[in-house]
Amino acid sequence: MAWNLLHNTHFKRSAALAARFTLTAILATGIALSRPLRPTAMSSTTRARPGVLRSGSPSPGSTSSLFTYRRDDASPHGVTRVRIDARRTAAAPIHPELFGNFIEHLGGVVYGGLWAQVLLNPNLEATEKPSGGLPAPPEWQVNRLALWRPGGKELHGFHSPGYVALLPATGLDFTPGALAQTVTLPTHRIRTYAGSIAVRAPSDVDNSSDKAPLSARVRISLASAGSQTWLLAETTVDAVSADWHVVSFHLTLSDGALAKGASAHFTIENAGDTAVDVDRVELFPTDNVGGVDSDVLARAQEWHIPILRWPGGNFASGYHWHDGIGDRSWRPTRRNAAWGGVEPNEFGTDEFLAFCRRLGARAQLTVNAGDGAPEEAAAWVRYCNSGQDDRYGRLRCAIGHRKPYNVRLWEVGNELYGDWQIGHTVPEANALRFVRFRTAMLEADPDLLFIATGKGDEFSTVGLSRNSAWNEALLRASVANGGRPPDFLSIHPLVPLPADLGGMSYSRQYESAMAHPTFLDRTLIPDLWGQIRRITGQLTTTRIALTEWGLIVGGPHWQDGPNHDTVAGAVYNALCLNAMLRQSDRVTLANMTAFMHGGGIKKPNGVVIVDPQYYTQQLYSCANLQTPVATDSVGPGADVSARGYLPAVSDVPDVDLFAALDHTGRRLVLYAVNRQESQPRTVEVQVDGFTSSRADATVLDGPSAKTRNTVAEPDACAPRASPVSLAIRDASQAFSATLPPHSVSMIVLHRR
Repeated sequence: MAWNLLHNTHFKRSAALAARFTLTAILATGIALSRPLRPTAMSSTTRARPGVLRSGSPSPGSTSSLFTYRRDDASPHGVTRVRIDARRTAAAPIHPELFGNFIEHLGGVVYGGLWAQVLLNPNLEATEKPSGGLPAPPEWQVNRLALWRPGGKELHGFHSPGYVALLPATGLDFTPGALAQTVTLPTHRIRTYAGSIAVRAPSDVDNSSDKAPLSARVRISLASAGSQTWLLAETTVDAVSADWHVVSFHLTLSDGALAKGASAHFTIENAGDTAVDVDRVELFPTDNVGGVDSDVLARAQEWHIPILRWPGGNFASGYHWHDGIGDRSWRPTRRNAAWGGVEPNEFGTDEFLAFCRRLGARAQLTVNAGDGAPEEAAAWVRYCNSGQDDRYGRLRCAIGHRKPYNVRLWEVGNELYGDWQIGHTVPEANALRFVRFRTAMLEADPDLLFIATGKGDEFSTVGLSRNSAWNEALLRASVANGGRPPDFLSIHPLVPLPADLGGMSYSRQYESAMAHPTFLDRTLIPDLWGQIRRITGQLTTTRIALTEWGLIVGGPHWQDGPNHDTVAGAVYNALCLNAMLRQSDRVTLANMTAFMHGGGIKKPNGVVIVDPQYYTQQLYSCANLQTPVATDSVGPGADVSARGYLPAVSDVPDVDLFAALDHTGRRLVLYAVNRQESQPRTVEVQVDGFTSSRADATVLDGPSAKTRNTVAEPDACAPRASPVSLAIRDASQAFSATLPPHSVSMIVLHRR
């Protein structure tokens, strides 16, 4: 009898995607194997997996000791034989926070992405010296009768230095002063937009005479962008005072007026007969949820994110939390010190924590240990966690948030070892910095958990030594004088591509990238764990946190190679998750790179889509995994040579496996990742200690490893469910599956 997992016709797939995924099963009714699955006789092509470094061998009783792989290149038809023994389970449960994520103020992640505000640089401020053409606020365009007054240290605008004066049309220039920005609107889901603008009339306007009064008025409009333009919506606003005042307005587009993903021109122009000053302007779709884009929120909720890191990332090393609290109109505009551009501080602490609540996610805050101070971090703790008996608690209450947020998890700094980082330093100085921050923050709240900035971004022999020296200094300083070790030590084992692999073929880059998670599993994580135990004690409470991980942009032409936007990124994601899950007694927290940069949610031209990697993370985070179970495998593999900064890795299995019981104990979940770029692979699986009544399978792959989702083809790579019909025979429980190339497969057995 056979289980045939055919393609679900509800998924739109190309013919190239129609590779057969067959699952053949014979289920036992209570007879277990008397001995473990064994490889064929050892030969030159059949060998035990050697550890890359001696310390990489699994410790007895560790979760990783439950997972073994033996290489057998002579296996007929390249089959990988797998034995799962559900009676042998890990002592330590899987922490859901392995499937966390993070948000950084970078590019269009927050403004133009998560945050629903349509307009960039709403305060019309300058963060860098203007260059060329008519002076205009960054992100905006002006004409000759629109005069930008960038201001200085004094506030001449509405709660800010700068503003724009719009002059009326004259006999010499019939075009009135106008300020404009090209925007994208989610017209595919909403046609109504609510806005506000700060205006003031000239102080010398005198309407007391018998002459017709002068009108101080602006017209606000949306028009189509492109070679041919047409008006989409407009309204007018009157300035009724020489003092700054805020006027609300609404714009409604007719149905079908603007195509999905099309750009529009938002324009503010003088519509009266005297000058009008304008400043701070906002425009939100009316379906925003607390300022958040409703499509982004929906996809984030479907992601089931257990923990969310913010505000970064490199951005955190130059971020000062007090800039992002209180009335948005009073928040200062700053230069994004890490990434350049304008930071209007519209999305701050309270907005982030409200977003976490809507997701049901735990908050993980990164304090500024770059150009920030311990006292500033302690004040942030007090703002989040103190009651009304504390001045920062009273400040939070006055802003409108009476209940303390009780944020417990705090990360001290980000990548302070790197010369790209604001406030980067040397190992000893970083160690002392962590102790000072920890001391100050514990005085604000003694019940905090801390993530210390460890180092795990280098993979060569010399680089691993630098990692070790950094972490050694940090751990020793933390426990000196009776201090407590950090609750977590962070590492960022990111893989930027192409970097120094740029001259190599796609296939070589792909092979090296897909071998990297095996290096994490066998070398980087075990070595760091050994160092932590050696310094903080064999019964250490410190755990490893990968607070950034994944494929990232590594220079020009990154889209030509394996990257986070493609199926390759999804496969790499699954391989890393398998590696962390096999080490889940040591690694208990991870933040995927990332929410809207790296692989995740995207918003091109205002339309929300998701990368293939989004689905990988979802397949794992929604499974409610709890207990790893013993999984032994024998099958073909490869030796991957060192290329560029990526290390050599021996005996990399073609098929990477992880199995666990869910929180009920009634579902056994197997993840089988075929890392081969172009070849299918078959697995033959025996299961002991778990009798099934039915099975389901879900497959994530694409026509090629380079496939990406786009606005035109948002489901070019999406999970496809595979129906399973179950047959039972006595004597054994087994199934086989043919895994498509570059694929992630999740097979779920349901206990009888």
